[in-house]
Amino acid sequence: MRLFELGGIVFSSFSLRQAAAQPMNILQEETGATVLLGVKIEDHLVYVDKREGRGPLRISSDIGWRRPLHYGMLGMVLMAYLEPREARRIIKKHPLELHTPLSITDEDAFSLRLGRIREEGWVLEKEEAVEGVLGVAAPVRDYSRQVVAALGIALPVGQRRLSRPLDRIIELVKRACEDISSDLGYLKI
Repeated sequence: MRLFELGGIVFSSFSLRQAAAQPMNILQEETGATVLLGVKIEDHLVYVDKREGRGPLRISSDIGWRRPLHYGMLGMVLMAYLEPREARRIIKKHPLELHTPLSITDEDAFSLRLGRIREEGWVLEKEEAVEGVLGVAAPVRDYSRQVVAALGIALPVGQRRLSRPLDRIIELVKRACEDISSDLGYLKI
């Protein structure tokens, strides 16, 4: 039964990666940033696809890496769309950790942050998971309207002199997520 379950995860990951391939390529080309795709597997954030950013500084998050579900921009997006009771259970199981001086470790403050992510539909994360790294992420939904993944870009804070302003980058990330969601059967009504 466990093999069947894992097979289902692998199959859904392939269709997600297939739907995400072109939007991820476009997003990387338009921003020059590292593009990351992550999913929730067994209460963890798992990176399932990636496009390397341009520039002298590289951001390291390899495909298959497992992190606590609340880790970084992708984890916060995935946590934001869980039932509050489920989010609390995961935080009890994997307590919030101090990764940088800007990491949120207070459960109430983190809960408020998740609420803001749900309201806005995206997150801007500045050096909360990794010092010197800025991230923007948004949710990916499937035909059932459930959030099945998070897609985001990560870039060195010093690389803020981007080819596009930050508000435009946020729109590009959201559009990439909408394109992937559409390919997965999500109908925005």
